[in-house]
Formats: sequence, C-alpha cells, structure tokens
Amino acid sequence: MPLAKVVRYTGASVVATICSEATFVLLYGPAHVSPMWSSTIAWFAGAVPNFWLSRRWAWQRRGGVSLRRELAPYAVIILATLALATVTTSAVDALLRHLGTSASVRVTVAAVAFFGVYVVMFGLRFLLLDRLFKRLTHHEAEMRGRQDDR
Repeated sequence: MPLAKVVRYTGASVVATICSEATFVLLYGPAHVSPMWSSTIAWFAGAVPNFWLSRRWAWQRRGGVSLRRELAPYAVIILATLALATVTTSAVDALLRHLGTSASVRVTVAAVAFFGVYVVMFGLRFLLLDRLFKRLTHHEAEMRGRQDDR
C-alpha cells in the first residue's frame, strides 16, 4: 500500500474528524442535544466531506459516482461507525449521569469517546475503502477492455 495514499486518506480523515468532532461538541454541549442525535448529526457532518475527499484525494477517482457500486458500499462501511459512535456516546452519557458528574465533564468525556470511535475505525475504514476502490478500478478496467474488444 503506497504511503502517499495513506497520507492523503489521513488528510481527508482529519478534515472529516474536525467537522464531526466540532459538530458533536457544539450539539451535545451548548445546545444540549441528546448524545444519540449529536452523534448522528456529527457523523453526517463528517461523512459527506470524508466521502468526497477520500474519493478524490486518497483514491484519486474522478467522474460520476455509481450509487450501487460506490456510494452504497461506502454508506454501509460508515454506518457501522455511526452505530458504534451512537452506542458509545449514549453509554458514556448514561454512565456519567448515573455517577452525577457535571455537564462539562460529560461533554469532555463523551467527546473523547466519540473521537475514540473514529480513531478505532480509521484503520478498518481505510482497509475496506481501499478494497472497495480497487475492486471498482478493476471492474472499470475490465469493462473498458470489453468495449475495446468490440
């Protein structure tokens, strides 16, 4: 796996993580939105730039997006991150409320938990997305080869 691809993927992930983390902290903290909704909206705030930046930077794909071959598998991969982030932040919130911690401690610990999910999923998402985009590139090359044979 080329180092340049990993660096580009990391850059896209950093941008997406900043979008997600800032959204989570603002919603869960000052706006007092539940951890489930904060995680969901924050996930979306990072998922959109992550898809476009990863697709263009890391895997250098151009042109139209195939909903079935490209976007649907990506959605499945990142929905796992959403589920894990939502479950984790909700569990952390429930535990900290049960322990009677202050709101500022809950926001800080939940934000760390939210970030932790993204750190854990970073490598797994890279491997799955790399496999997805390699498969798509191979499929597209085969299709071009078949067209050239005609």
